Amino acid sequence: MFTKLYETIKKYIKKEYKFILTILIVFLLMTIRLPYYIDAPGGIINISDRIKIDSKQKLTGTLNLAYVSEMEATIPTYIISKLNKDWDLIDKKEIIQKNETLEEAKFRDQLSLKEAICNAEYIGLKEANVDFNTTNNKTYVTYIYENAKTDVKIGDQIIEVDGKKINTIKELQSLEKQEGKTIKIKVINNNKEYTRTAEYIKIDDKIVIGIGLGETFDIESKYKIDINYKARESGPSGGMMMALTIYSEVTETDLTNGKKIVGTGTIDSNGIVGEIGGVKYKLIGAVKNKADIFLVPNGENYEEAIKIKKEKGYNIKIIGVSSLKDAINELKTN
Repeated sequence: MFTKLYETIKKYIKKEYKFILTILIVFLLMTIRLPYYIDAPGGIINISDRIKIDSKQKLTGTLNLAYVSEMEATIPTYIISKLNKDWDLIDKKEIIQKNETLEEAKFRDQLSLKEAICNAEYIGLKEANVDFNTTNNKTYVTYIYENAKTDVKIGDQIIEVDGKKINTIKELQSLEKQEGKTIKIKVINNNKEYTRTAEYIKIDDKIVIGIGLGETFDIESKYKIDINYKARESGPSGGMMMALTIYSEVTETDLTNGKKIVGTGTIDSNGIVGEIGGVKYKLIGAVKNKADIFLVPNGENYEEAIKIKKEKGYNIKIIGVSSLKDAINELKTN
């Protein structure tokens, strides 16, 4: 039986080897990963689908955040990127630093989304004059400088330095620093506790440990706010639009005036809107989805958006903002 099956398969391969070879080549072309990422025009996400607040606010329009479509390059997509001026190749070295792994880079991006959510809730409630408390503050290592003299790892949650408990970045930064001094840092990583060491070094005339930090926290208020994101999503650029949505909901202020509002920009706990990458792709996505207004950080982001609008002849209103207050006031008058 097996001999007969073997002979049948052998005959088929001999007869159809060209077809089989073609399929294998196509498969390899489609699956081989090149050392590049491709950024391309993305789409928009109605934030009401991600943020649930127990308020009675009903918007007449929509508040949306814009995103970039990013993919690992294969041979076919590499070729397309060379032919399509709206697709751009990005060397992986620009995303993944020399002294980190892809997993560590992903951790940093995912943590930046969590920080954006925390800051959006914080400043959204603050701007709305809602009383709240922050709890469960946690400080994480997100980056390690090449010349740092430490064995801390990206992803470490710092809980103690030289016996002093640490919850916030401010607490860590307030410690007395002395160049050349070695400190003991207690951390949690993957639910295990470790004791690391670090030596204070001088960078740009500042005495530092030589690490990047991120902070998350929980907020307690009279509002139950649930913000949900998919596991593959990351980055801080949706911060401003999340803060606008929270403010709009808890103050029961319809900032949309019946319009489709799309925007992008980071937000910090002081309400400052920060610049982001991928403005071109986000603006194209907003126009494709027939947005009325595109909110973008002032500065280079705004200038780039205006330039692209003129080049492509887009019929969309672009508004540059520097803070959450700016964004609120602009939407109230547009």
